Amino acid sequence: MNNSAIEISFRFRQLNKMQALTLCREIDAVSYTAETEQQASAAIAVSESNTKQLTYSALVALKPENIEAITMFYVRQGIDLSHCDILITATVANTTSFTLPAIVNQMLKHIDCPLSFSVLT
Repeated sequence: MNNSAIEISFRFRQLNKMQALTLCREIDAVSYTAETEQQASAAIAVSESNTKQLTYSALVALKPENIEAITMFYVRQGIDLSHCDILITATVANTTSFTLPAIVNQMLKHIDCPLSFSVLT
């Protein structure tokens, strides 16, 4: 890919605060952001007191040394498969296609989750 960059991350969505902190403690270079449940899922009802409980979305760099740790966190925390994906962020210039690295297939063998793409120009 000419003048292009690809970032590949494993994304956990709808984590609680303890799960987000545990993930940061177990794996280096994790980033997470807080969002209200309404932002995370339009189908989630607001509680009776109208307080908005926070959930967290975390990104883990997808590299060989993180595959086992990601898989172990997923299993130990009992994360729902619908709350995970592999996020491919591609900044492309002067190209119409790109090839994903083998690490994506390796991760899919452990956790068969959806792929999400963000293409920036």
